[in-house]
Amino acid sequence: MKLTDNYNRIHDYVRISLIDKCNLNCIYCNPLNTLVKYESNKSILSYEELFRLIHILVKDLEVKKIRFTGGEPLIRKDIMKFFEMIYPLKNKYDFEMGITTNGTHLLDKLELLRLYGIELLNISLDTLNKSKFISITGKDLFDETISAINKAIETGFKSLKINMVVIKNVNDDELLSFIEYFKSFPISLRFIEYMPFTGNGWNDSKFLSWNEMKSEIIKKYNLIEIENDGKISKDYLIENAQLKIGFISSISDHFCDSCNRLRITAKGEIKTCLFSKPEKQSLKSLLSNQSITDDEIAEFIQSSLKTKWFNHPDVNELSKLNQNNMMSIGG
Repeated sequence: MKLTDNYNRIHDYVRISLIDKCNLNCIYCNPLNTLVKYESNKSILSYEELFRLIHILVKDLEVKKIRFTGGEPLIRKDIMKFFEMIYPLKNKYDFEMGITTNGTHLLDKLELLRLYGIELLNISLDTLNKSKFISITGKDLFDETISAINKAIETGFKSLKINMVVIKNVNDDELLSFIEYFKSFPISLRFIEYMPFTGNGWNDSKFLSWNEMKSEIIKKYNLIEIENDGKISKDYLIENAQLKIGFISSISDHFCDSCNRLRITAKGEIKTCLFSKPEKQSLKSLLSNQSITDDEIAEFIQSSLKTKWFNHPDVNELSKLNQNNMMSIGG
């Protein structure tokens, strides 16, 4: 059974948050002035429940790609034992596994992540300036992050993407510096439009559209457009370089009509859209109950997807949403 919504969009990509905590306080996600209520360890999905969930997704619902997010997934206790635990599922079913991380706890885990079947690695990095890194994240962990990125490039993953959230008058002056730094590597660099989430201080004066970013970049680099095959990113090759760049235009030019994503929060709530309220019933109560069959859980996930919007509200409405914290959603 394919996961299909009311608009016939097939959902074969699920993002699962492993933890709602992060060790950074990035200004666009988890600013220090935001009062986020963390879930207790007993409230989030256990590794056994996550194993059952993933098994259902890939066996019964034909999911082809699972990405683990957070918070920061690599700070969860015994996280590498979890990846070792689920590796047999990857051997049995045809699906890709990836993680999105801030890179601060990545360096010593790279080899094992590859060994346990993680092929897709996204690392967040919003500046190449150490002082600015501290001002954006609230932590002095630039050296750990950049070392992990350099090592990840050497280690070789099927896909390695560097994600930069671009904010006007914060880091928009580094677009060209990022390309210059990464242009000799066969990786992807993605520039993400700043999105409004609860408590992150979003307003028009801080927003830079993907077209504005592109206009700045083509002053120095020739871009070769890559055909978009339904992906969320507008992708280009940098002429005479190995680097591919992409723009994620969630605000100025949304791509909801081709959305194939379903999100599950750390405590097992289904989020049919990054900006929607979670479904009332958590998967945790179902996954922990062995008298409920896998088929019943698959049916619940499918029925939840039927509530999905065709597209998210406009930016004015998004900026007014409450209880919509990126870290607790699993971005």
